[in-house]
Amino acid sequence: MKTMLQKVREALRKYSMVAPGDKVLVAVSGGADSMALLYSLYWLRKEFDISLAIAHLDHGIRQDTAEDLKIVRSAAEDLGLEMVYERVDALAFAKKEKLNLEEAARRLRREFLLRAAEKLGAQKIALGHTRTDLAETILLHLLRGAGPAGLRGFLPVSLPFIRPLVFLSREETRDFCGAHGIPFRDDPTNVDRKILRNAIRLELLPWLKRHNPRAEEALARAAQLLGETEEVLAWLAEKILSELEKDRGLDLRELRKLPKPVQALAVRALAQRYGVALYHRHVEAILRGIERGRAAEFRLPQNLVARIGGGLLLVEERKPVPPGPWPLTLPGETVIPELGWRIKAEKVLRPEDLRGESPNVVYVSSKKLQPPLYIRPAKKEDVFIPFGAKKEKKVWEFLAREGFPRWERERWPLLLDGRGVVWVVGLRLSGEYSVDEGEKEVWRLEAHRL
Repeated sequence: MKTMLQKVREALRKYSMVAPGDKVLVAVSGGADSMALLYSLYWLRKEFDISLAIAHLDHGIRQDTAEDLKIVRSAAEDLGLEMVYERVDALAFAKKEKLNLEEAARRLRREFLLRAAEKLGAQKIALGHTRTDLAETILLHLLRGAGPAGLRGFLPVSLPFIRPLVFLSREETRDFCGAHGIPFRDDPTNVDRKILRNAIRLELLPWLKRHNPRAEEALARAAQLLGETEEVLAWLAEKILSELEKDRGLDLRELRKLPKPVQALAVRALAQRYGVALYHRHVEAILRGIERGRAAEFRLPQNLVARIGGGLLLVEERKPVPPGPWPLTLPGETVIPELGWRIKAEKVLRPEDLRGESPNVVYVSSKKLQPPLYIRPAKKEDVFIPFGAKKEKKVWEFLAREGFPRWERERWPLLLDGRGVVWVVGLRLSGEYSVDEGEKEVWRLEAHRL
């Protein structure tokens, strides 16, 4: 039977967790798993040519955490390692961010470890997650209805994080500590069966082991297979996105041709580019919107929004409509990052053909303009006479007929002067500013999205 050090060595090598010269920050809570991780890495440090440091975070949840800190500091002194310590208020953070306590603690812990690694110059962060933790995570995600990404649990390597105990059970880490006289503390909250993860650890997993003593290994093997499946799906998703990309989003017409499960894969992958993992309800709502084909907007986590309209599916940050106005430089170039446009104005000799080379180019009478000129988003009350038309129209209705959804209409740039709307940028010039016969010099306006 392999010893703990042999299994840690195997994980380090199989997954190329460390490189010679790496500094590894070890996350140590004071529990058996993290203490076993610390000492096993310490005893293997010369073999792998790595150096170590310790990070300890007090989440501010329990009253007895001073004992945890005492054990970790004692280990740091025993091994001669530098240590970073912080105390946070996970309860206050959870309330502020409207998170459950487990998720709040996880976020605070991750942020702390990344800060500590940067401070100490560590290239890797070692976590004490065991094979038992992996089995619990898979069961937890299964009970929550997760897909392949969730059912693979956690990965052995997700840089800068590494998990050298991935081949070990929790029993093995406790035995290791006992055999080597390594002190550790049990977190009393781990026996609270009202917490689902604890109920899985204390009730469900032992029950499974009675029917299959190697249940942990079986779940870990399933996680590995699902992980490989997820890699295939991720590759396929990127391929689909590259084929569907159009302007700033995905081509809706081409997206609708795909089977629903593939559409869902593309939607999830598009959101993942913004660092967001969508819940099932978000994906289902977007798929229904794609099927209906009407302009729609869907709120997503982390202040993002999915928008359907103009033949595209977009995911972008949800921002308030910037009011403007922004003065137009005459002549010169005006960049408006708030609206995502760049407009260039120059005075030129009147061309023979006044039709612009593209809808983004117009020629405007230099005699009819009444400076100063400025740009702002369209408003519902704005009106203009579209070039070639005889009657006045509302800009908002004109944009709607052009197929622009509400969220895009309220951000669409207009060029105005002292009299009114000169140009619905990139779409239509006002007939009141068309070039007259005999004009020798005109303004050439060209607009492009940033």
